[in-house]
Formats: sequence, structure tokens, C-alpha cells
Amino acid sequence: MSGTTRLKRLNPMENTPLHGGCLCGSVRYEIRAQLGIAEHCHCSMCRKAHGAAFSTNALVPTEALILTSGAEFISKYQSSPNREKCFCSKCGSQLFIRRLDHPESTVVTLGTVDGDPHTRPERHVFVASKAPWYDIADVLPRFKIYPGFEPQDDAPSA
Repeated sequence: MSGTTRLKRLNPMENTPLHGGCLCGSVRYEIRAQLGIAEHCHCSMCRKAHGAAFSTNALVPTEALILTSGAEFISKYQSSPNREKCFCSKCGSQLFIRRLDHPESTVVTLGTVDGDPHTRPERHVFVASKAPWYDIADVLPRFKIYPGFEPQDDAPSA
């Protein structure tokens, strides 16, 4: 499996669903599958959407992400041609990022998971556009853009 779809979860009770929701409690969800790789995204869109230095996210199969309440409060914003940010229209919490080019997978913002999501971030992505006031201090791998799409620094220039 590729790194973006690899499943990794530390939960010994792998059949136990994860639960989460927005700040005001209007939107609630359940995840009935293992989470995929988790990462810190430093792109300007995630920074602005979260009002923070980065967003911590994990991939989940779309069919395993079940809205248990508040579907009527989900608002959407298409932040790029292939991404749609889903957030609570009452409190503004960003909950999911729909991958329009890969609808079988949805990105869940780990800050909205109740308790321990049983996974840990494995990398930093889009560090070329990270907040200039934030210094990454851990030893996780860093990618200027995204694994598999990194620029070739040694490529001849045109």
C-alpha cells in the first residue's frame, strides 16, 4: 500500500469506533475503520482554516465516516479544485476535508476526535509554506510539498 492509504492505529481494540464532533456539539460523527497515516499539514489553507501553525489530519475511508447528528449544520467550502473543507456552520469547527479527486477517502481533522485517536502524526507536509513564526522542533520527516510530489532540487533548470 502507498504511504497515503496505509492504515496505522495503536488501539488494541481495533473494532471500537472513534467518536468526534465540533466545538458546539451540533455535529457528531463516528469512524468505523482504522485511521490512515496522520500528518501535520502546514499549507496556507490549513493554517488559515484552523487559525494555527498547522492542521493535524488523518485519512479515513469515506464509507467508514458516519455523521451521527448535525448533518444539516455541515457547511462546505471548496478551497481548491480537488478539496472541499467541511465545517460546522454554528461554531466554525473544521471537521473534514473531502478529496474530490479521490472520493473514497476523507481527511479527518484529529483535533475534533474525542479522546485519543490511537494514531500519531508521522510527518510534516507543505513545510515550504509553513508559518514563518513557527519552528518545527521534532524529528518527524519533513516534505516541502507532499511525499511523491517533492521537487527535484538537482534537476536541471530550463
